[in-house]
Amino acid sequence: MSYFVEIDENLNILDCSKSFIMYIGQGSVKNLDMIVPSTDLSILRDAVHGIVPGRSVLSCFRVRNNNGDLSWVAATIEKSVKPDDNIKMDISDIQSMKADVEKESYDKMTGVYTKSAIIEYAQNLMQKTSPKHFYFFLMDIDNFKSVNDSFGHMMGDDVIKEVAKATKKHVGDRGVVGRIGGDEFMLVLEKVNTEPELREILRGIRYEIREKYMDEKENKTVTISMGGALFPDNAKDYDSMFQLSDKMLYLAKTKGKDRYIIYTPPIHGNILYDGKVMTIAQHMLINNQKSELIMGLMDKFMMKRNLSLNAALEKMLITYNLDEIFFLGDESLSTTFGLKKITDDDGGHSFENVCLDFSSTVPEDFHPMFDTYPLKVVNMFDLQRENYPRFASFMVENNLRVLVVYHMTLAQKGGYIIFASNTSSSCRLSETDFADLAYFSRMVELSGRCP
Repeated sequence: MSYFVEIDENLNILDCSKSFIMYIGQGSVKNLDMIVPSTDLSILRDAVHGIVPGRSVLSCFRVRNNNGDLSWVAATIEKSVKPDDNIKMDISDIQSMKADVEKESYDKMTGVYTKSAIIEYAQNLMQKTSPKHFYFFLMDIDNFKSVNDSFGHMMGDDVIKEVAKATKKHVGDRGVVGRIGGDEFMLVLEKVNTEPELREILRGIRYEIREKYMDEKENKTVTISMGGALFPDNAKDYDSMFQLSDKMLYLAKTKGKDRYIIYTPPIHGNILYDGKVMTIAQHMLINNQKSELIMGLMDKFMMKRNLSLNAALEKMLITYNLDEIFFLGDESLSTTFGLKKITDDDGGHSFENVCLDFSSTVPEDFHPMFDTYPLKVVNMFDLQRENYPRFASFMVENNLRVLVVYHMTLAQKGGYIIFASNTSSSCRLSETDFADLAYFSRMVELSGRCP
């Protein structure tokens, strides 16, 4: 709150805002010396007399408020170039300013830190001369869009509040929690020294949310996923730590959600930071581009048929940040057509035809995984290697990280469309991306233009 006051060079009050009268609790004050203690008056007078016409200065002094207390205020004092004009003061209570700043650090809905506050908190920890170890985690609510769609946004807001409440409870005084997006949270756990203690916190959050939203048939209606790493062992700065944790969160999603993933180099390998931490606005822009692409393909590829399959595949590889697309025969599992994206140092793209022999996985490994699903996602970290040993070896040998496999059942020859990202890829597909890939695959299948 700021207060407006006009004075002359003798500190006589010539005009003021009603809020200032309420602040000092006196309507009959004629001069500032009635509310400013004598020890501070000399500072104020020096400031007023020292102002160059047409300029302003900042001065701090105490004022007796409506409670009778002396409060420090900051005043911007401005003197006009016209000698007959009043001297203007814009006064703010410093304690109130501090309270406002503190209030802005907390999310109004959940009471946890705001995005800017928790980012600053994490960065300050990282930039200390001798930074200490701490765990950094990202967390979001699984299938949150379906909660809003099924029960409405009021229910969605309640879920966000409960997740924040449970998270703060289990973190306690061992760190801080911040809300960085709609249903997205960040945890900075600077007082957690061991992995068992970390797991206790993460399990507590996960179990409390899962049990709170268990329906009468013991179905989990709301769950959370988390991913994170240890600073500075796993990453040396904020951006690389964020991206590493983001990739662990993605891995938790692809492994089935309702879980947490702690980055472990021997298990997850050396994940390099590619400098592409995306803002919410950038995500929205990319989602719009994806929607426009799918609608454009429906029109040009499916309806008007004036776009070739090869051109459509190139657009899909670029827009969804995929590395390769393969078409397989239903029985032979040999590649009938394959396209690979090559990205140069300047970010440009070229394409080449490729083949990949999936027959080495043998039908006993391949078909049981995909025949019962129109679309199946396989992550190399999540693959049940004891059940599919040949397929697991195949993915490792060919540096395949994620495969999205569509089983064509309507096409005359049948077969599979496989979208692939390799182990060095930064590709992260969302649930809507999987829906888009299924939709595109169905377009190809129904068009009768399979290679």
